[in-house]
Parts: sequence; structure tokens; C-alpha cells
Amino acid sequence: MRDRKAADAPIRGKTTTMLTLSRPVLSSEALAPLTERLAAMTAPCPMHPSVHRIEAAVITWSRELGLEAVPGADAHRLAGRALAGCDAPSATLFARWLVWAGRFREEPAARAGVLAVAGGGDPGPHVVERAFADLWRVSAPGMSEGWRERFRSGLAAQHTALPAPRDAVPPAPRRPAPPVLPDAALSGAGRDRTGFGTYLLDLVEPCLGVEVPVSVAGSPQWRAVTEASGDVAAWCDLLAAGRVPAAAGERTPDGVVERIVTRMEELWTAARAVPALVERRGLDFAASAEVTRVTCAFLTVSRAYLERLLEAGTRYAAQTRESPTGVRL
Repeated sequence: MRDRKAADAPIRGKTTTMLTLSRPVLSSEALAPLTERLAAMTAPCPMHPSVHRIEAAVITWSRELGLEAVPGADAHRLAGRALAGCDAPSATLFARWLVWAGRFREEPAARAGVLAVAGGGDPGPHVVERAFADLWRVSAPGMSEGWRERFRSGLAAQHTALPAPRDAVPPAPRRPAPPVLPDAALSGAGRDRTGFGTYLLDLVEPCLGVEVPVSVAGSPQWRAVTEASGDVAAWCDLLAAGRVPAAAGERTPDGVVERIVTRMEELWTAARAVPALVERRGLDFAASAEVTRVTCAFLTVSRAYLERLLEAGTRYAAQTRESPTGVRL
């Protein structure tokens, strides 16, 4: 569809820094249902063979634009799992979008400018706007106006739903009590309030260089796939990054894990219905293959977020057991 090599071009002469996960909130015991009940978790999640090259490209791109890493990043590993079977430029582009999305959530002053750039305007001085313009220049060409409108709608929805600036939120205590997740964040209507932008799922298509036909993308069956994938990713994102809001009497993290297990099973059920949908729409072989690629990507994106949640839990367990000085925490 277009040349994505620019997404993987190295930027020389810059120092680098690691992109790391923020401190998670769940124990390995709480996460046990993920590995015990989900068939998708019985084998290790594949990782892109060029993950270190992806990491280097993402770090240098981020530093070149002044887009510093944010808590909960580790974007190269997440993208490396989500698009493990794709070429390195595709996975690198997705990783860069993940890094940008983390900053977009945390920079309310830039949100209106980003929406303006998505509508054809020029970026302002804010780094998040400039980074978005760079990504948009690579991702948008070749995509239809319908896709662009869908993406802009998702971006605007998250802009409306995002919480107050982070400097207005008090820092979490060193040993927080187990947080709980409101029921609203576990429903389709409340998904954008979790802080996970569902527009990130729309970006799978330009990263792969394909577009799902409108006859499929507008169907209830396809929405079942995208919504389930978005829910799994959103809930894992919240739990892994420790951004779960608390409110008395509402759902506990253990209950959220159970909901993730159920939602992942629903995602696989919805994905298995896609071939019949494609056949009913009368798509040719090439279009059918593109729909299949995107469907598989939604499954691997969700699987990557599950792995990230487990990885975060493992790191938290190690940090909790002993500090670097040997003192129990």
C-alpha cells in the first residue's frame, strides 16, 4: 500500500534509555486464572526476532522528537509480541504509536492540537503534536477517508474521556491497598474511560499496510471482535500499570482477572465467526486474506497484553520480595 521503511529508519548520534513497565499491582496468585484457564496461555507468547532492533529504533525516534518514555511503556516488547509474525517496520511503527499513546494520555495541553493535526492542520510546538504528525504522515497515506474518520472519532472519544492531568492526581502510596475497578470500565460504554485508546486497534491496519473492507468493518460480527480485543487490552493495561481507580464496594482486581479470562474466550469465539462473515460478503481471495491478517493481529494484540500483565506481575513479585540492598520490602 505504501512504503513503511521510514518507520524503521535508524537515527544516529543519540544516546538511548530503556523503556520500562511501571509498578504493577497484582500477585502471581491473582493472575493464576490467566495461565490455568486460557488455552492461549499454554505456550510462550512468540516474540519478534528483531525485537532489539525495534527497541533501538523506537528509543532513537523517541529521543529525536523529545518524546520521553512514560511509566508502563515497554512498547518494543508489547509490539514485538503483538506483531511477532510481521516485518520489523510494521512492528516498529506500532511500537512508536504505543509510546506516543502513553504521552497523549498524560499531556492534556496537546490533545486539541493532535485532533487538529488529524483533521489536516499543522502541528503546534508541543512534542506530542509533532510526534503525532510524524506518525500520521507514515500511517494515514493509502487509508480511506472512512478509516481516517473512524480513527479521528476514536481519538476524540479518548480525548473526552481521559482523566485530569497527572499532576492533579496524588501519587500512589508505597504499599497501596488492592485497588478495585468500577463496573463502568468493564462495559463497552465505559471502555474509553479506562485510558486505553481503542483507536490503537484501528492502527493495526496501517501498520500491516491493509484495510478491512467497509462491508466487514461495519458489521456486528466484526465489532464483536474489535470490542472484545479492546476490552482485554484495556483491562490488562490498567492492571499492569497500576492505574486502576478505587471506589468502595466495586469490583476487585481478582474479579477483573476473571472478566479478562471470560472476555478473551469471547474474543476467540467472535474471531472464529469471521471466515463465515467474509464468505457472506463475497470478498475475493486477496481481500479475505487481508481480513484474516487483521483478525489474527487482534488476537495477538490481546495475547501480547496478557503476557505483559503476567510479566508485570513477575517483576512486582521480585521487587516485593527483596530490595537491591537485600532488605525485605
